[in-house]
Amino acid sequence: MTREALDRGAINLSQGIPDEDETPPEIKRAAKEAIDTDSQYTITWGLPALREAVSERYAEWKGIEYDPETEVTITSGTSEAIMSTMLALAGPGDDVIYFEPVYESYIPASQFAGANAVPIDMTDGLEPDYDALADAAEQARILVLNTPMNPTGKVFTRAELERIEEIVFEHDLIVLTDEIYEHIVYTDDYVSPVEVGDLAHRTVVCTGMSKTFSVTGWRVGFCLAPEYLSQELRKVHDYTSICAPTPFQRAGVEALSLPQSYYETLADSYERRRDQLCAGLRNAGLEPVEPDGAYYVMTRYPTDETDLEFSYRLIREAGVAPVPGSSFYTDPDAEADWVRFTFSRNEATIDEAIDRLLENRWW
Repeated sequence: MTREALDRGAINLSQGIPDEDETPPEIKRAAKEAIDTDSQYTITWGLPALREAVSERYAEWKGIEYDPETEVTITSGTSEAIMSTMLALAGPGDDVIYFEPVYESYIPASQFAGANAVPIDMTDGLEPDYDALADAAEQARILVLNTPMNPTGKVFTRAELERIEEIVFEHDLIVLTDEIYEHIVYTDDYVSPVEVGDLAHRTVVCTGMSKTFSVTGWRVGFCLAPEYLSQELRKVHDYTSICAPTPFQRAGVEALSLPQSYYETLADSYERRRDQLCAGLRNAGLEPVEPDGAYYVMTRYPTDETDLEFSYRLIREAGVAPVPGSSFYTDPDAEADWVRFTFSRNEATIDEAIDRLLENRWW
């Protein structure tokens, strides 16, 4: 969709890329200075100062102590953290469970490990099916939780996570959490899975700098897990990427020193843009499902076209690029009657996209 948008001069609301002016200038300066002073390898599991900063941040924020020497790993983005975890902890014959619509990376990550990808559909109401989860857990090794969730923006509640914890311990599952949108949340009751019961003892947290600091191209991820899990995933990380980019790790230390007000301003900014885009989509005759987190909105559309046909037509005729909803389902032939837009772009870009939708609607 991004390539199609570029080819046709469409506004790209498909890929979750922030505008350049979103990146804090102080961390840009830190990265530039680091290029002049240190562009060589760090220790494979990360710059000590950054691991210490990550450990301190999560102890302060989530109340969970991670040893920076043995339980914090700096990866080449959150995607590598997820892949290294999957390759280390799952294998042939294992099942990997996830809720869909889903961020599509989890599916090939499971397959590369030789495991079976097992989706549990939560399209209707975005609520977990605990019976289906318990049944799937019989043969499973890993449960993937993404909260806030891409593409729907769902945030799992404490009550939902408490029920999930029961199933996890009953069936001896390992939990892999993708929390890259953890600071882009619009509900007051957000909790990380590691803050619920004893889940921290069997959970690998995958997160990083990309979304929080609008540096998706820097590829600096954080992987936090108990030592018995960290020592396994570090073996894969070591031989796949050696280390994340050194100058950007150094900039990460600066990023994690930003005050709490930075995170509050970030969430407020995206909440305004969420409301702006959802209102515009409704005015254009579409049916957005308002997200509680992340910076995407899934939208129903009122035509008989497939989601792929609607998406390409939207690019051609309205000059706005979404993602077909079927992209987020395991079945390669899945049909979905919704598409996804991002509101990671600035307000002026979102306004222009809405104007185009209003002026060029055919539905």
